[in-house]
Amino acid sequence: MNLSAPQLLTWIVGVIIGLLGILIQIDVMSIPALENLVRPFWLVSTGFVILAISNLFRNL
Repeated sequence: MNLSAPQLLTWIVGVIIGLLGILIQIDVMSIPALENLVRPFWLVSTGFVILAISNLFRNL
């Protein structure tokens, strides 16, 4: 299995989504539009999944 580094945009999106989940969980920030839609755990998980998938596939 050959892993590749994620592209910069994919990495930034994954990190921002993960950081949003962490910051919402520890009550540093609040986004009212997201409070009823998703839990912080799922935001962090989605960020990590984006980063993992971008390592598996080239040009992602």
